[in-house]
Amino acid sequence: MLLKKKSLRRKIIVFFILYVALGSVALFLIHKPENVENPHLLSSTDFKDDKLGPDKVIILEERLNSAIARLNLIENAKSSIKIAYYAVHDGLASDIFYGSLLKAAEREVKVELLLDGMFHNLKGKEKTTLYALMNHPNIAVRFYEPLNLLKPWTLNNRLHDKFIIVDESYVLLGGRNIGDKYYLESYSKAKVEDRDLLIFNSDTSSYQESVLSQFETYFFQLWNHRYTKQKRDSLFAKSREGENKKEKLLKYLNEISAQHPTYFNLSIDWPKYALTTNKIELITNPIKRLNKEPLILQQIIAFSEEAKEQVLLQSPYIIPNRQMRSYLENKNSEADFYYLTNSVNSSPNYFALAGYLKYRPLIATQSKLLFEYQGEGSIHAKTYIFDRKISMVGSFNLDARSSFLSTESMVVIDSKEVANQLALNMKKLAFSDNREKKQPSWAKLALISLLRLLIYPFDFLL
Repeated sequence: MLLKKKSLRRKIIVFFILYVALGSVALFLIHKPENVENPHLLSSTDFKDDKLGPDKVIILEERLNSAIARLNLIENAKSSIKIAYYAVHDGLASDIFYGSLLKAAEREVKVELLLDGMFHNLKGKEKTTLYALMNHPNIAVRFYEPLNLLKPWTLNNRLHDKFIIVDESYVLLGGRNIGDKYYLESYSKAKVEDRDLLIFNSDTSSYQESVLSQFETYFFQLWNHRYTKQKRDSLFAKSREGENKKEKLLKYLNEISAQHPTYFNLSIDWPKYALTTNKIELITNPIKRLNKEPLILQQIIAFSEEAKEQVLLQSPYIIPNRQMRSYLENKNSEADFYYLTNSVNSSPNYFALAGYLKYRPLIATQSKLLFEYQGEGSIHAKTYIFDRKISMVGSFNLDARSSFLSTESMVVIDSKEVANQLALNMKKLAFSDNREKKQPSWAKLALISLLRLLIYPFDFLL
């Protein structure tokens, strides 16, 4: 009888593993996205204007400047903070981040924090941080598509956006997650070079013409979507733990700010550093499960097709699989294409690197120049520039996951001033050369070679 129970248990486990594999992998190979022709997204006219618009942009490349900008926005918030983030990593940056949100909430600022349901850090030993946030009357926390193995097709529906909206006046977006490797110069491991944009409306009477109103609408859609859930932990039982954690985070924030006063409570004249724009529009992927319509990918293709001289594309991962290339059929461009991505030496994402190497010869033949980053750490920004006039910046990688699976957000900016500055920043990265940097280890090369074989048929998930 005991042997029969063990045999039945094994069969159930095997069946469940097959069920998860079919629902999270095989289903995505079969399911095809709807091919929606959206004239608003595919016509460049809607993204341009002949006169200056209300929105201005500050480009934040340096790690420390990006950290200070986030701090400053939260410290100076007067009424509301809305946050959508893919990943938060344990460390000093996340402690300061959560401590700053709690401090803002203490002065009656309403905080709405939306995190991806799988890649947040509010679990395990950080569960008490979740209790601290949830216990506060001015903070609401929700999670987009939490882990649910009973619905394996939801595992690939990830929230990949990265933006903060403050007081309906500022939006900060880009490629950075919350983690020490994105901000700290003292970080002992491989650092990540990234890019943020701080956008603000210089004319409050033109709010509806500002991209800020579009971000507000998009956040509302994510926050109230049926895929978004609120934790149901018993706060009555956890209130003491949460209160203790709140006091600990606030105390730690005060200690850090006392040790480094030049980074906190600053008076920054943001308009002094701003670049003008004619128009900024927000474009996003659909909020759907399974393979989505690749609206952002289609927009990049449309701008590329219209370009006459030059297309600059920077992405940490470039994996143009067959499904992505199907949208390029009968598409042509007169422009020269320049790509910037991570090298074998710099890329920390072994799966993405294995996918990139599969298509590296194809990318090289289709580009004027292919630059592979040779500087310190790795690059993580996602930026696309067309004829030094139209720019796209945000969370979208040139891979199938960003194209068809994840929520993504990008701003389309009509501004020669912004495009030229972004192009200059990309050029500096392209020609970075850390000659003392060690070459990739034999173990990394061997693992990448093995991964190239294992994931060869599965690049639709990369």
